[in-house]
Amino acid sequence: MAEMSWNDFRARRAVLEEVLARAHVDSAVALRFDEVPGAIQLFGSADNILLALQHRWSNHLAARLDQAVEDGTPVNAAWRALASEQPALRALLDAAAASSVPLRGSQRDEQRMIEAHTTGRVSGHRSDRRTTVLSGGSSR
Repeated sequence: MAEMSWNDFRARRAVLEEVLARAHVDSAVALRFDEVPGAIQLFGSADNILLALQHRWSNHLAARLDQAVEDGTPVNAAWRALASEQPALRALLDAAAASSVPLRGSQRDEQRMIEAHTTGRVSGHRSDRRTTVLSGGSSR
């Protein structure tokens, strides 16, 4: 696979922004990627566009979950807060999940990430240190 140039990166980002702008109006319409100029040419397929959008969501969610663990906030509250801040992205991903096998696979990975944060199996977080202390090990 060839490296992506800055121009390619910016063009792909512009496509994702256009898709999200359309999703603010109607998530079903936003899924018509062939109507977004350059979308299929730049990403190769609708699934690749969806995976890029899921990647964006997952990056934001991972940061929120990390902060929730540090603050002692329930992880489901972090998920809900992000969903309320990015309703178009969440609606688009939810609408597309029924028809995209790769997207559903990526969303299963997201669920594993959430479970890891919930159960304290996230490396480097306070919950790991607590588990070590509770099991009789050193916290340092």
